[in-house]
Amino acid sequence: MAYLIESVIAIFMVFLLCRLKPTIKCIPRKQLGVSRATAIYTDKKGVKMLIDYELGLQGKPDMIFETWILKRYIPLEIKSGRIKDNEPHQGDLYQLVAYFILIEQVYGKKPPYGKLVYANKTFKVRNTAKLRKKVLVMLAQMREMLDEKIEIKVDAEYTKCRHCVCKDTVCKWTKGDKHVF
Repeated sequence: MAYLIESVIAIFMVFLLCRLKPTIKCIPRKQLGVSRATAIYTDKKGVKMLIDYELGLQGKPDMIFETWILKRYIPLEIKSGRIKDNEPHQGDLYQLVAYFILIEQVYGKKPPYGKLVYANKTFKVRNTAKLRKKVLVMLAQMREMLDEKIEIKVDAEYTKCRHCVCKDTVCKWTKGDKHVF
């Protein structure tokens, strides 16, 4: 009986430790690659696009690594700019999460994490259900916007709009470099 109680306590502690791991970990330097892994996919001319027909989602991650022992797939997205904060840009984060979804659909393996690499920092992002749900909800909202079923109320402002991920796509406030305010 004591062995059973100790086992339950140990399992509970492991569960708590896994839940307490941060979703996004900031590494204060540029860190390309994944240790003990081989690059199996790179975004270059002629490489096939990853497509999820069910979701209507497609993309080409910069790189996908396969770990040597566990054979897990780890996407890596490289951004050319520098970042001041200890959080990645929201659009870049959602792009990486979309790659998690695509990799699982195309290769049949759920990536445990991925990396966003900026010129001065690297973010290791865990593939959590919460992040995936946010991206799936956002995809549904974008489809509704494209189908003009809903209209999002936006306070258009140059400083907010100039780097927005919706600029020149689904946003009615920007047309090319001209802003319709």
